[in-house]
Amino acid sequence: MSARNQKGHRLKVLDAYDVPLTMASFFGVGFSPIAIYWQKFLQLSMPLKLRWGIGIVVLDGLLSILLLTASYHWLSFFKTKREIRLVLNYLLSNHYFEMKKRKSGGLDKVVLAPVYLKKLDYATLAVTVEMQGKIMHDLDKFPGDLEKLFFADFKERQDFRSQRLFSKHTYTQFIFSDNKEAQRLSISELNWDPKKGIRVMDGEYWDFVHNPHLLITGGTGGGKTIFLLSLLKVLAGFALLEICDPKKSDLSVLDHFKVFQGHVHSEIEEIMTCLSDAVEFMEQRYREMGLDSKHPEDVKIGNNYQSYGLAPKFILVDEWTAFYASLDIRKSSQVDDLMAQLILKGRQAGVFLIVAMQRPDAEYLSSNLRDNMMARLSLGKLSKTGYRMIFGEDYEDKNYLYLKSKIGRGYAALDGGQPSEFFSPLIPFDKGFSFEALFSKMKPLAQTVDVPAKQESETWTLTQVAQSFELSNTTLTRILRYLEDLGRSLGKTGTFDLTDKEKISQVIQYKQSHLNENWKAAARAVVEQENE
Repeated sequence: MSARNQKGHRLKVLDAYDVPLTMASFFGVGFSPIAIYWQKFLQLSMPLKLRWGIGIVVLDGLLSILLLTASYHWLSFFKTKREIRLVLNYLLSNHYFEMKKRKSGGLDKVVLAPVYLKKLDYATLAVTVEMQGKIMHDLDKFPGDLEKLFFADFKERQDFRSQRLFSKHTYTQFIFSDNKEAQRLSISELNWDPKKGIRVMDGEYWDFVHNPHLLITGGTGGGKTIFLLSLLKVLAGFALLEICDPKKSDLSVLDHFKVFQGHVHSEIEEIMTCLSDAVEFMEQRYREMGLDSKHPEDVKIGNNYQSYGLAPKFILVDEWTAFYASLDIRKSSQVDDLMAQLILKGRQAGVFLIVAMQRPDAEYLSSNLRDNMMARLSLGKLSKTGYRMIFGEDYEDKNYLYLKSKIGRGYAALDGGQPSEFFSPLIPFDKGFSFEALFSKMKPLAQTVDVPAKQESETWTLTQVAQSFELSNTTLTRILRYLEDLGRSLGKTGTFDLTDKEKISQVIQYKQSHLNENWKAAARAVVEQENE
């Protein structure tokens, strides 16, 4: 993409008059009937001319105002015009311009700093600044100011050089999201992708393999508990789980459902045992996978729990502050040691922490541990200090907004980087949805997962997969096509991994237990069960 295409529209002083110019255009179009019938209009008597003239002017004015309002509210072209005007007013009010004398005399000419605006898609816009003049020295405050200006969310900053021949101009581009709520999912759309992670918003995933351990903060009424329940719905489908609720509130009742029975802990000693067992579980996996081998030649670089077909294990601790505050010095030291081992060593063995608390004070969660939890999420209202604690000092100047009417809204840095606006999934309680009904239908979790024997090859061809299931290549190809039509593409690289085989196995098992159903219906049933 050329620099010119990257930049978009260069702001001009004339852009300040887009509303009156647009209004005049609409008003002029409204007079077209008079222009067409001008000769007949002249033949009318004076009283009729006045009546028709005044009536047309009033009607045309009202229609023009209505059309103008609708255009700036609904049409992206006019929305962009409004955003251009906002940036223009910002440049003028901050004196990012020069006054130049005209050669012909008269009033001085206003020359704006070279700033450009471009709408990248329906929810994203870019403001590009040429690196010159006064504005170049104020770039650090630019993202925060424009966040307030657009009521938008700053995403990233990019630098690039003009690609024109002999040009030495360099530019800084700021990317903003001005409609993040459009990416909000319903709870049925929240799912796990083996290659990307847990889908939490449209186009956004928590890739826990590469960004392990999730820290969640949020005050009362911010939607934290609902998000945790939504997350558990996804995790229970593919992972081992341990749930800790020291306050014996919302999550402790999950022990009544078969899917979580034996995996919910509320007493202090139980939670400490849970953390200790998780460390032992992790160490056992290291031994079984050979990752603690004294002979380096036996260890394959880059291997982790996925290389052995193991399920990940998550330890979710809600109300961490209440738990930690109840510990004496000896126990708190033990917990610190257990947490350090899990956070620093858990990723490779597939053991991950999810810690939820109202505010991540160092008194209850040390900064060293907090800094190694790579995914961060805040919901509801948080103080400026709270945002600094969870997202770091690099982002303390970000314009964090609290919208009381938006339950489940907050900010997330799921890759440990720039925090951006976040919306937890929509829950259709008004349509009769209940977590109780959802969890009561789910199958119990496996108590353990054995490490399978190592295989010479961790991928299989289509023929090998077909033979392993005693299917013809034609039948397997048909199953794959049905799954792809439903948004589940398998074997796109020409080979199939363990996750692909598990999905195919689910379809085959459904077909075998429903003999009257065809392969297409079996594929649809498996995908629908996954989305429930």
